[in-house]
Amino acid sequence: MQIPTSFELFRVFGIPVRAHLSVGLLMLYLVFTVGNLFYGLMFALMLLGSILLHELSHTAAAVAFGGHVCDIRLQLMGGCAMITRMPPKPWHECVMALAGPACSLLLAALFWGLSWAFATEEPRVWRIGGNYFTDGSTVTVQNFWLGVTAMLNFGLGCFNLLPAYPMDGGRVLRSALQMAGRTKVAATEIAVTVGQGFAVLWAAVSVLALLGVSMQAPEAWPEALRFGWDLLFGGGGLLLLAVAYMIWASGRRELAFARQEALYSRIYGGRS
Repeated sequence: MQIPTSFELFRVFGIPVRAHLSVGLLMLYLVFTVGNLFYGLMFALMLLGSILLHELSHTAAAVAFGGHVCDIRLQLMGGCAMITRMPPKPWHECVMALAGPACSLLLAALFWGLSWAFATEEPRVWRIGGNYFTDGSTVTVQNFWLGVTAMLNFGLGCFNLLPAYPMDGGRVLRSALQMAGRTKVAATEIAVTVGQGFAVLWAAVSVLALLGVSMQAPEAWPEALRFGWDLLFGGGGLLLLAVAYMIWASGRRELAFARQEALYSRIYGGRS
């Protein structure tokens, strides 16, 4: 008897949204990084909600161009829209890849504005040595939860725009190379090579963090931005190391698939 590794949560326009068991590991990582059960779970739900909207944007663009989406999966390394029939033209893939980051960045702008619209007044505090002082005056502070939601979406959008295939930016790179005249296989080879370069860089940064090199965000940064940075580089860099492995392994699989697809096309008289 095969034990299921993912479970359907609900459906959006008939498309199943499934959660992989590794989502539990993501929640544990966030709880460990934050150091608080309630806050860790809240941040996990906010992150998964942002990822879901990101993937729904990919899905909408794919369907609009004639693609077919089997389901949307939430997992340890984010989300994935399982597209069983890709849109036919390279520029379709480019638009589809950009739809997710565009949605995330729009949500970031929306929640950043809301975080100041619902700002609070807090006592002004100075830190001198190990002591804190206040003179009774107040300072306007953005709403923390809305600010964190904004930074999660901002980070999600910007990070996915990096040309690390098969992330969104890498797919934009591949489609641009195809539109410039490269075959799909050649474009995939270049995009995968660039993606593997990012994987090596991130793995190196993760090793430095595991060896004890400080990756803390500057104190001058807004609290919400520092939190987003710590989510990625906290926990000894383990999350970034997992991302590096995912980029490396997924890129190799995508390249193998592109080569098989080209071989199939040549055998049956098509073009790659």
